[in-house]
Amino acid sequence: MTKLEVKDLHAAYQRDLFILRGLDLGVEEGKITIVIGPNGSGKSTLLKSIAGILKPRKGTVTLDQQEITGIELDEIIQRGISYIPQDRAVFPQMTVTENLELGCWIFKGDRARVRERIAWALERFPALTGKRRLLAGTLSGGLQRILDIAKSLLSNPSLLLVDEPTVGLSPLVAQAIYLELRTLKEEGRTILLVDQDVRSAMKIADYVYVLDLGKVQVNGSREAFEGKLGEIVRSWLI
Repeated sequence: MTKLEVKDLHAAYQRDLFILRGLDLGVEEGKITIVIGPNGSGKSTLLKSIAGILKPRKGTVTLDQQEITGIELDEIIQRGISYIPQDRAVFPQMTVTENLELGCWIFKGDRARVRERIAWALERFPALTGKRRLLAGTLSGGLQRILDIAKSLLSNPSLLLVDEPTVGLSPLVAQAIYLELRTLKEEGRTILLVDQDVRSAMKIADYVYVLDLGKVQVNGSREAFEGKLGEIVRSWLI
């Protein structure tokens, strides 16, 4: 079943400078779909357009067969979408617990629910439990990324939009993040992942889209790309 569908999407940061130029994409429920491509191909712009951060100029975004094109960020979250940006989204001068409280902002008036969700997050991510009173800025890069993921799950989303989750992390920590994404899929989440670490992302992918110049150049199952990955990546350097 298709969880998310993007049709003829056009998006621009400036009036006549389009980054997405008629992009079509589908994300199957309960799967990990990855989007790869050279720098400037529109990968992050795609996620921002879905997440309500950037309003598309043309085209439609449909979630669970209901159009959500251009709706506000708070409603996007309420619809079950959570966006994890490439840059760390933690507030370094606030504690881990305070950061988690900010992750509950869409239901901040329900203190019982806030407490319940934070308790859930600390149980789900035990590496944060002993750090909950520490300033988030004192955490390692890997733990800050785990905190990002924990915050994103507090609204109990069904779809995660994940942008470059392992940038700046050591290979060992990056491997743990990819394992976490696989676990989230096993828990029933749907994931749309943008990544420059093509080989690592491919290992957890169910379906692959290759972007260039704001359009899908090729797409298919992970198996369809076996043996072709090196050729595709080399083509970005030409």
